[in-house]
Amino acid sequence: MNTKQFQYVLTLAHEGSFSRAADTLNITQPSLSQYIKKIEREIGLELFDRTNGDIRLTDAGHVYIEAGKKILDIEHQMENSFTDLASYKTGSLIIGAAPYRAASMMPVIASSFQKLHPGMHLIVREGTTAELVEGMEHGEYDLALTLLPIDKRLFNYEKVVEEELILAVPSSYQAFPIKEVADRKHPAVDATVLNGKSLVMLTDAQFMQKQLENIVLDHKLTIHPAAIVKSLEAQIEMVKAGVGMALMPSGIERFCKPGDVVFYSFTEPLPRREVVVMWRKDQKLSKTTEELKTVIHSIQW
Repeated sequence: MNTKQFQYVLTLAHEGSFSRAADTLNITQPSLSQYIKKIEREIGLELFDRTNGDIRLTDAGHVYIEAGKKILDIEHQMENSFTDLASYKTGSLIIGAAPYRAASMMPVIASSFQKLHPGMHLIVREGTTAELVEGMEHGEYDLALTLLPIDKRLFNYEKVVEEELILAVPSSYQAFPIKEVADRKHPAVDATVLNGKSLVMLTDAQFMQKQLENIVLDHKLTIHPAAIVKSLEAQIEMVKAGVGMALMPSGIERFCKPGDVVFYSFTEPLPRREVVVMWRKDQKLSKTTEELKTVIHSIQW
């Protein structure tokens, strides 16, 4: 057995499609199919159930996946040790992040890290908070940028930044009456300005949407959904286009040019989102990973 075959099986299981897995692995679909069949012949069991055109892990496939993750984790730890011994002149680090943070934070992090170690490169893998936690648990990342809360029994973490919840308003809208409030990033407005307004909302399960629902209930407001989207990136583009206002995290300003959107803080204190850098408790961080962590903390967010 070699680690490449574990990577192929893991990728196929994750993608759930031979075509998508082949694209991810940068090989042809027939080559991947033949490779998987070769592995199955070698172990004498099918790893995937291919009935009805679906790709599902068999019981043997689940066993293979769990063993493969452990073996790849060991290989990754070994590579970290070799990188340290080689004075980290070349190599790669894998960092997990939600799509929003991959777009808003990772360019600055990657640029700063590359100046220190031009021979190193960062591999950024995007995922939801649940996917990042699961991936970290299985050793798929060196570090991950995520939100609290996380399981302190399994992971170590360090706070990176607190995100204030702000109101993003199309520039075409009439300006709201504002107040200057200490410790607010933008001129502040009362939450009552939302009453009767149309808002671009996120899907129900997300933190920002839950906070919006709390504001509406606490102040007995009536709001109207102008659109419902899945990502913060789509949400801010809707605001730019004048579709409606939106409750968003500070930091979203990086996606806007001056005049695109008007941002307001709220006069009342709202819960803040704590962004942290996370790693597994039983994971010995390499020197380069420690330096990447230092770079993340050195940036003025």
